[in-house]
Amino acid sequence: MKYLLDTSVWFRGASEPETVPEDLRQILGLRDAQFGLSAISLWEVGKKNQIGKLPLKKELGAWLKEAVAARIMLLPLTPEIVADAMNLPDFPNRDPADELIVATARVHRLTLLTTDTQLKGYRHAQIRHFTPVLEKGGI
Repeated sequence: MKYLLDTSVWFRGASEPETVPEDLRQILGLRDAQFGLSAISLWEVGKKNQIGKLPLKKELGAWLKEAVAARIMLLPLTPEIVADAMNLPDFPNRDPADELIVATARVHRLTLLTTDTQLKGYRHAQIRHFTPVLEKGGI
């Protein structure tokens, strides 16, 4: 495993593939690639769906089960990840989910694939930023 998907990349790949830029689509399409996904991403999608900011075409449980495909390894929050998240140097925002996702990438030594512009230049983790093709509701 080489890459960690942030919540937006994971959501777009599963629900809005037309918004995924071609260079990212090529990475996601790598035949034998497996991708990591932080467990906090499940919560992010669930919470945004619960408060009405992220409508899904299926019931939440069914959507999550389908979106965590065979090629996605769900990575749990561990004491090491939480400790790292609490000590990220010069972190560009105050989003606890972003902190946990970046810390997951750091602890597992994965490159974070993200569409989050605030994380684009964060130099304390391996991050590869992509600009979505179309801006939809999304994450």
